[in-house]
Amino acid sequence: MNAERTTQPVHRIEYDEREDLAFVVVDAVAIASESSHAEIGPLNDVLDPEALCELFGPRADGRSRAGGTVSFHLDGYRVTVDAAEREVLVYG
Repeated sequence: MNAERTTQPVHRIEYDEREDLAFVVVDAVAIASESSHAEIGPLNDVLDPEALCELFGPRADGRSRAGGTVSFHLDGYRVTVDAAEREVLVYG
C-alpha cells in the first residue's frame, strides 16, 4: 500500500458545529468515493450518529467545544473528525 495514500486525506470538508455532523461525514465519504449518499453504508452500523453530533456539537450552554478527534472506518475509508479544526478528513 502506498504510504502517502494512508497519510494524506483523499477528501477534506469543513463543517459548522451547528450542522448535522453525521450528514457531513456521509457527504465527505460519498465525495471521496464518487458515490451517492444512498450507496454509503449506514453510519449507524459503525457508530451512533446522535452521539457523534452531541460529542462535537455545541455544549448544552451554547459554548463551543475546544477540540477532540474521533476516527472510524466507513465503507473502506478511514474517517477522522477533528473538532479543533472543524473538519472531516477521509483517508483512502
